[in-house]
Amino acid sequence: MGDGDCMEYIVVVLFAAAVFAAVILYLAFNQEQRERWLGFTFGIASVGGIAIYGTAHAHEATNLVAAIFETVVDVGRMFAGINNVSAFEKLVGADSKWMILFWGVHFLAYYSLASAIIMTVAKGMLKKIRTFFLHINDVELIYGITDNSLSYGRNIADKDHTSIVYVGTSTNGKESQISQMGGLLFSDSQALNPDAKFLQRLSVKRGKSKFRLCALSGNIDDNLEYAAKILRALEKAKVRPEQTEVILYGYEEHNGDMLQAVGDKYGYGTVRVFEKAELLARLLMQKYPICNAVTFDENARATCDTNVLLIGFGRKGQELLEKIVINGQFEGSNFKVKVFDKNGRGTDGFFRARFSSLLDNYDISFENHDGRSRELAVYLEENIDKLKYIAVAVGDDRTGREIAMNILEFMRGRGASLPVYQCCNDCVAKYELNSLVERYSIFDANILYNGMMDDLAKKLNHYYMNNSASAKKNWADCNYFDRMSSRASADYQAALLNRLGLCNGQELPAEILENLAKSEHLRWNAFYYASGYKKMDIETFKKRARNAQTSGNKRVSKDAEGKRHVCLVTWDELDEISDIENSIMGKDIDYKQKDRDNVLVIKGLLEK
Repeated sequence: MGDGDCMEYIVVVLFAAAVFAAVILYLAFNQEQRERWLGFTFGIASVGGIAIYGTAHAHEATNLVAAIFETVVDVGRMFAGINNVSAFEKLVGADSKWMILFWGVHFLAYYSLASAIIMTVAKGMLKKIRTFFLHINDVELIYGITDNSLSYGRNIADKDHTSIVYVGTSTNGKESQISQMGGLLFSDSQALNPDAKFLQRLSVKRGKSKFRLCALSGNIDDNLEYAAKILRALEKAKVRPEQTEVILYGYEEHNGDMLQAVGDKYGYGTVRVFEKAELLARLLMQKYPICNAVTFDENARATCDTNVLLIGFGRKGQELLEKIVINGQFEGSNFKVKVFDKNGRGTDGFFRARFSSLLDNYDISFENHDGRSRELAVYLEENIDKLKYIAVAVGDDRTGREIAMNILEFMRGRGASLPVYQCCNDCVAKYELNSLVERYSIFDANILYNGMMDDLAKKLNHYYMNNSASAKKNWADCNYFDRMSSRASADYQAALLNRLGLCNGQELPAEILENLAKSEHLRWNAFYYASGYKKMDIETFKKRARNAQTSGNKRVSKDAEGKRHVCLVTWDELDEISDIENSIMGKDIDYKQKDRDNVLVIKGLLEK
């Protein structure tokens, strides 16, 4: 054999190996379609084989039972590439056109077996390749296999240098979807009850690589428990907190602090706990803010009242009502909400107890009727020209859409064209006459993965912290109330300033700034009322101020433990409070200026 021949053989072997590897990887990456095609070819081959061999053996049968077994054996042999062509030739002849059918059926049978073998090899090879990349990539561990977690995984699948790993048992045939997005699936006991050895399988260790856990199963208790198990394993493996992050369904107020690394306490470097109803309500206010439905004069003062219709008062409806009250306050406008829910009186007990201040201080009225009732139709007939904002949050997506469509058709007949917004199970939607439906999902990668909803809130918090730590570190160290406060202010002011076109780099005229500050104070009041606070009386305030001279308490205006704040007053009353605090404590504080400053800070952050 010459050198040239040897080189040819090497080229052939190498290219054949490359093509074979490419084929099996292609089969694995397109597993779902290949499995469907495999099922189709197997079915056609089986039916065709039974028809061909059954007819042939029945033609020459001397024993009917034997003919049946011969047919079954020949059909089975057919999938191994073995044929009994002589039996069929005796029936139709060697030169018959029916031989084309014979060989076609055998080809499909052989193809089915070969494809099944290749797909099995491909799965194993692909899993080894993806497992290898765990050593060099950051790891995204997703706990819970649901439509939502799969949607989230697909949204981040193209992120560079990141390996996606799913953990769960209820796969319901979703393995192929995980494979298509380039992910790994672990459902063994060690993965479900993670320890340090499981982290070794994921190649998570102390170093520079990042590890993120997304606990997105439908059970928030399971999510928290799994996050705690992973945290214990991370601590045992001595993985630095700054390498880690966790995102999970849960209750931020209760779950966030226990998972967060603070001081010497070990925890995740970054914790994002979200409650779906709260996230949906915020998303609706960010994408479709109430200020966009309100008219303003040239000095940023509202020229109309803010009348809102809310249909549904379950968990989503209650969360949305809080956000509507906070984001619906504008200088020059009277605020009013009408809530329709046939089961409202049976489900609003804890809401009324927790948010009594909100209900006492704002014009919020309730109708114990369904969103499809005649009472709602009568209300719309009498108020359609006054309404500025309509939101539906009934808990069932199909029913909510039906209500939204009914309202649109009602308005069509009366010449009105107000949009109707819906909080669905995992997204918010906008319905409008003669327009396509708009939807924004909470599982968008920018919302959960990058946390873009909190970008401005983090910057605002960082500004007020005024220290050398990073914005990310300051946000991580924030308690629940301070985070919610920053979010509320950032969401509201960003929407209002953009609505008025004031983020143009130019200085705000004094009258515009004053009206924006008055609106900000209205928003601030609403946020505190929605957080369960009540007004602190002046005498209590004076007593706290006098005691602070010896106790060193700097926050005399706010009693966080008793949930009282003296600034829950009108704009004009703020001067008196500032004067009292200054006279007793020797300060130079101006509570009106605080509202002005907040407007200017957010304007500056937006313009950057």
